[in-house]
Amino acid sequence: MEVLETMTAREILNLIEWLKSKNFTSDDIVDCIETVEGKKKKDEEGKEN
Repeated sequence: MEVLETMTAREILNLIEWLKSKNFTSDDIVDCIETVEGKKKKDEEGKEN
């Protein structure tokens, strides 16, 4: 079974619109997308405590 690892531009726009409808701030939306994409996790793993 093939696993899809990308979102289309339309899916991202739909997600942004849905998050806005739930009163997410622009910063929250960016954090959400970065987390879904995996960037947040990768960035946090690279930080030293």
